[in-house]
Amino acid sequence: MKVPVKVLQQLLSHQKILIASHVGPEGDAIGSALALSFGLEKIGKTVEVICHKGIPKRYDFLPNADKIKSQPSLEPELLVLVDCSELSRADLPKEFQRIDGLPILVIDHHPEKLGRKSESEIKWVNPEAAATAEMIYQLLKVLKVPMTVEIATCLYAGLISDTGVFQFRNTKPETLRLAASLLKWGLDPQDLAYRIWEVRSFEATKLLARMLVKAKFEPEIGLSWSAITVRDFHQTGTNDEDTENFVNFLRSVNGTRVAVLFREVEKNFVKVSLRSKDGTDVAAIALRFGGGGHRAAAGCKLNSPLPSAVKQVLREVRKALANSKG
Repeated sequence: MKVPVKVLQQLLSHQKILIASHVGPEGDAIGSALALSFGLEKIGKTVEVICHKGIPKRYDFLPNADKIKSQPSLEPELLVLVDCSELSRADLPKEFQRIDGLPILVIDHHPEKLGRKSESEIKWVNPEAAATAEMIYQLLKVLKVPMTVEIATCLYAGLISDTGVFQFRNTKPETLRLAASLLKWGLDPQDLAYRIWEVRSFEATKLLARMLVKAKFEPEIGLSWSAITVRDFHQTGTNDEDTENFVNFLRSVNGTRVAVLFREVEKNFVKVSLRSKDGTDVAAIALRFGGGGHRAAAGCKLNSPLPSAVKQVLREVRKALANSKG
């Protein structure tokens, strides 16, 4: 994996650097941002990681997660977006969405949407990477940043988050070789997999039970789906953060080709997670609703009542399944 010269130039020519990712960050977004911040600090840069709306509690254990800010305290010379290719999706205060002239460096592994690119923006997008963490590792290697247990922990968290602990098809030989090299730093793979993929509160477990009770399966086309309502969240004392990895329970149903989870986080605002395991391109479906992601894992948001959102998205999913080979 070759790091573009322009990427290196941007990082080396600016002193004060702000790192951000997308709203609702998961392990790859947070791990990549923290690993990059450790590395840049090692070469003398002043760095801050910002998640304006905060990070899920399950990632609190990551090194320096407690130093992630909701508001930046420095005046950045460079904004770096990791695991996020669009400023409009970045978890930043509104004033940063409108800053003119601030150089922006994008480091991402999601397939890029077609659209206008700002003159002050440089993009390094590599859809072949299993996780943005792979790209950050290569970048730090080129910058000659020495590996530490903190950086290794953050990178490993990114890898297992986006590969499903190495069970998804994006896992390649080089992904496993990188994971093996990181484990040499004394990481506990069982503990990290548990923290990122399994741990949940008792309240979240009750919410999962509600989702599973309401699950629907359409075996003739291989569709599993369910929905969580505002009422479900209120009655279990949970929020959308607690639904991480829920959709994979639907995906695990034998015979499922595509799994869809709808979450009514507010009245007339629905988040949708899509997963596939037969090659169906769910990113293309999400894109029709302004979302995106990977071929086998994507998501979108709809400003509509839950029944309408369910009807619209499932119509597209059923159409895609009917047009593809199972």
